[in-house]
Amino acid sequence: MPGKDVDLHKWAVIACDQFTSEPEYWDRVEATVGEAPSTYHLILPEAWLNRPPDRDERIDYAQSHMRQYLEDGIFEAHQGFVLVERTVGDEIQTGLIVALDLEAYNYNVGSKSLIRATEGTILDRLPPPRMQVRRGAPLELPHILVLYDDPHRTVLTPPILEQKENLPPLAYDFDLMEGSGISLVISLKNRLCSSRSSKTLAL
Repeated sequence: MPGKDVDLHKWAVIACDQFTSEPEYWDRVEATVGEAPSTYHLILPEAWLNRPPDRDERIDYAQSHMRQYLEDGIFEAHQGFVLVERTVGDEIQTGLIVALDLEAYNYNVGSKSLIRATEGTILDRLPPPRMQVRRGAPLELPHILVLYDDPHRTVLTPPILEQKENLPPLAYDFDLMEGSGISLVISLKNRLCSSRSSKTLAL
């Protein structure tokens, strides 16, 4: 996780597969970020996928920044969950950031693995640059949405979320740049949830 000295407004950017037909969006992001530490410097925006010279240069650029950030020690290690609240207008979207064991994942149709794809994966449609940017990369920035069955709401229970005083200390509270693609997004709040507090979240 980014350390306390990192400007989180500049650090957090939208997923690389957004605004693929609007390179001017990414030009604005670049102007906002400048040389500050940012995930913008670590990704290959898919707006560059069909521009081979820019694309290849961008891949080298992203991987060199990954190595530089690791050498500079801008990250803080954390074990556990991250509870996320994103305010959209008057509504709050709540979720958990978790690490998943890919040994328990299978994208093949009909799989009964613990973690499986909700839609078909067509390997031929994975563009080579997506693989190229990961090959040799010391960091990974996935943006995967994981759905889980919880009809009785035993994971993120409303009573728990309403009792904020029982939750661990607030880690982040900041405005997202460019509305992160949603103009009414106000802030992103993450709370660290260690194993000691996992019972609080009814996990």
